[in-house]
Amino acid sequence: MKNLFTQQFGTGNPVVLIHGFCETHEIWNEIAKALSLQYKVFIIDLPAFGQSSLPITPFSLNTIGQIVLDWIKQNNIVRPTVIGHSLGGYVALEMALQSKDIFSAIGLFHSTAFPDSEEKKANRNRVIEFVKKNGAHPFIETFVPGLFYSKEDPAIPMVYGIAHKTHSEAITAYSAAMRDRPSYVEVLKNFNAPVLLLGGDNDPIIPQEVMLQMSQLAKHPVYKILKTTGHMAMYEQFDQAKEVLFDFLQQPIFRGK
Repeated sequence: MKNLFTQQFGTGNPVVLIHGFCETHEIWNEIAKALSLQYKVFIIDLPAFGQSSLPITPFSLNTIGQIVLDWIKQNNIVRPTVIGHSLGGYVALEMALQSKDIFSAIGLFHSTAFPDSEEKKANRNRVIEFVKKNGAHPFIETFVPGLFYSKEDPAIPMVYGIAHKTHSEAITAYSAAMRDRPSYVEVLKNFNAPVLLLGGDNDPIIPQEVMLQMSQLAKHPVYKILKTTGHMAMYEQFDQAKEVLFDFLQQPIFRGK
């Protein structure tokens, strides 16, 4: 496949921001610009999303992780901090599974190391069948509002615009890949650098109880739950999310002290 679509901002220690399901690099635009005042920030389109091409299907998260790892190595991005939103967090953990010493830190931004439950797997199968039958548009119309705590959030139209760029093949292929992903709990337990666990108190996808459980498993956790927040803190609580990320990146361990 052709190279990943990427953008780069700023100078300093590298930070890679990875978007979630039915998203593109655009969800990170404002966060990236803010962080770029102190860091070299990379935002990417995962394979099959945005301006990155679709891999041969079916594919696994192992394949996606390897593609992103290859991009990091080819571009000589040394010891980055990788922050992943939802699906992006799964990809970050998959990369850590494949190459555990490549990162300075990992951020799970509304994401989890636990595999899908049987109920969640069944839901993935229903999504696949629905999209095969009805196409991407009707799925996106119901999917996007469920990401937000407030259904009147002013960012919803923007996220609709981003999500509607997603092709049916990407939705079905990633739904299957997420359904079949392994547990990354051992990755979380054995990761010897800081792990940010940022969630929302009203996240319908990754409940705060799951974030708390992960914080008790990680060696070096930084646990933050934002109030009146669903699954999209980069929009719902931009200032707080930005502050959490800056605080995480400015810990003494990152400064070598």
